[in-house]
Amino acid sequence: MSGPDDTIPPPIVHRGDVAPEQPNDVARTLLAQARQALDAHDPEAAVQGFLRAAGLLSAQGLLADAQAARLLAAGALVGHDPDRAEDLWSTLCGPVQLGGAAEVQCGLVGARIAQALGRSADVLTRLARARAGALAVRDPIAYLTAASQAAAVHLQRGEAVAAYGQLASAWVTLADLVGRETAARWLRPLMLELRAGLGEDAFDLVRRNHEAERQASPPPAP
Repeated sequence: MSGPDDTIPPPIVHRGDVAPEQPNDVARTLLAQARQALDAHDPEAAVQGFLRAAGLLSAQGLLADAQAARLLAAGALVGHDPDRAEDLWSTLCGPVQLGGAAEVQCGLVGARIAQALGRSADVLTRLARARAGALAVRDPIAYLTAASQAAAVHLQRGEAVAAYGQLASAWVTLADLVGRETAARWLRPLMLELRAGLGEDAFDLVRRNHEAERQASPPPAP
């Protein structure tokens, strides 16, 4: 057997034979630790971890990832300090349209915050933002999430016709995205749940009222 090939240079090693951590590795570690802090019901530690990770990601030019980490920080504050969560969300999202997946996350996280603050009108506005973003990137799951949440909020507000309309509109939109069979499989249980909650007669009345409103006005935004 021949000896070692002296033409091949030895591997370069670092202290302890471990390569030094890169900023992105540190950011991933911080994100993992922040999620663990959330699981341990330590929102302050989670927020600090998410924000530190966001700073590292931003410094590397990974702006979308940094934005997502900051939104995680805002979400971590929802049950702990919703006013602070709202301040952070407003800084990140505010009135600026970010486009696509960022709009989805801004809308969904913002809706959670508004719900915690008892501002149902803002919840609906932010869920509409999430639906528009989901439609722009053709994300049917995010669209369904936002639409079903909006229907639930309308129902809480005593707006049964609007709740039905939200689900009916989602059924049509999702049929375009994922096909009629899949859309029916996703939406039919929600419609049945609405019917069970309202009662058969009330549900039929809501459906008729929705159809009358739909025929008397332009179609709503998706």
